[in-house]
Amino acid sequence: MNPTDRQPALLQPRAIVFVCRALFILYFLAILVSHLFPQTFSVLQHISLVWSLYLLLIYLTCEKIYAVFLRRGIDLSYAFPLVFAVFILNAVSLLVRSQEQVPIINRAEHLATFVLVAYIVWTFFLKYLPQKVWEDHPYYTAILTLSLTALAGVGNEIVELALDHIFFTKTVGPAYDTSLDLLMNTLGAGLFLAVQLILHEGRVARTRSN
Repeated sequence: MNPTDRQPALLQPRAIVFVCRALFILYFLAILVSHLFPQTFSVLQHISLVWSLYLLLIYLTCEKIYAVFLRRGIDLSYAFPLVFAVFILNAVSLLVRSQEQVPIINRAEHLATFVLVAYIVWTFFLKYLPQKVWEDHPYYTAILTLSLTALAGVGNEIVELALDHIFFTKTVGPAYDTSLDLLMNTLGAGLFLAVQLILHEGRVARTRSN
């Protein structure tokens, strides 16, 4: 019997993807309605249409990556709820205008977001790199994970700068916003990987003592 067959229906990979897709649709519809009817439904009006299109592009890219890997027998359904959590963190940060009014929330958003991004990348390497790569080469795997998450963070900052120059938005915050964003991204990914490495070393130590 396949181990996934013993899971509750809602925890089945297809069910997870279906529910998350429905949530993403509701998310983008809510933003659209907020802009079409600002006086009646203004909850998500602070999320600009330009930024929403960028988020939609990210989501569609995730769908494409999911489809490509699924054809190769690699199931990335676990990443869908985590990506949605990232979207919600970003929405909360934008709604309270954290860059201008409460910068600590924006920093916390970047920290938490890249804990989740690092988890997604780390899990992918753990499941789909050659067998026991984490057990045999944990620091090598950690460096790969940190490199990819850092690249994602840098790419995001470049896109923010491009959006501001092309559409005259104010995506990049004041003062040292970009530098602090990159710092918090690195701290988030580093924190996750540090915990995983500590846990790994603990398991190795227990194994050797037994």
